[in-house]
Amino acid sequence: MTTTPYKISFKNLNKSFTVNGSKKQILRNINFEVETGEFICLLGSSGCGKSTILNLISGLDKEYSGEISIDGIPQAKSQAHLSYLFQEPRLLPWLTVEKNIHFALEAAKVPKTEWKDRTEHYLDLVNLSGTEKHYIHQLSGGMQHRVSIARAFSVNPEILLMDEPFGALDELTARDIRKSLLQLWQKDRKTVVFVTHNTLEATYLADRIFMMSSNPGEIDEIVPVSLSRPREYESDELFQTNKQAMSRFVQISGQLA
Repeated sequence: MTTTPYKISFKNLNKSFTVNGSKKQILRNINFEVETGEFICLLGSSGCGKSTILNLISGLDKEYSGEISIDGIPQAKSQAHLSYLFQEPRLLPWLTVEKNIHFALEAAKVPKTEWKDRTEHYLDLVNLSGTEKHYIHQLSGGMQHRVSIARAFSVNPEILLMDEPFGALDELTARDIRKSLLQLWQKDRKTVVFVTHNTLEATYLADRIFMMSSNPGEIDEIVPVSLSRPREYESDELFQTNKQAMSRFVQISGQLA
């Protein structure tokens, strides 16, 4: 009997940088697995190596010791299709909304006959129908983030990497966009690795929270979030779960809430 490999696996991962001739360890003994279709959050303070983990998964950073595998295949040999969302939407301002999505679809070698349907479908799912001909400067910051989410899902990635994509938004706008993100995720069930330093964001989004400490970065604790979906910000269950997560995170990170 064979078992399905984990979508993402880290084994004994260590990562160092050399700065001014001195070696500095960034990540130490990172071990974890992510199931296919799972939504996990890396929760940690600035500088703990959260974004470095995303870069290692994506292959943007290839210098490390230990093992990284995707679908049981070493990361360097993996052909898995990934999308990466950064803190800024990184849309092309000289293109319209639909052309930004078409640009990604062309890069992903999606047949041109599918572009119109995919564009309309994913813009509708993030409540942006009717904006296809708008240029990026004509959209609010929150709308631009919605476009970047629609673009990321439109190419049908197996893994979606998200590096604090809503950190610059006001909380009410961020809440609205997180809700749209989860609606998309629950339809497609992509594997998501989401970086944040916000315990409420992690508790609202994640199946599991990987809490990290710093200097060097380590995963101190993996916390399952057993709340049913869809989740409501106003619910007592979310409030209590976040309260517990924040208390534990303060202990791990050594920072005041």
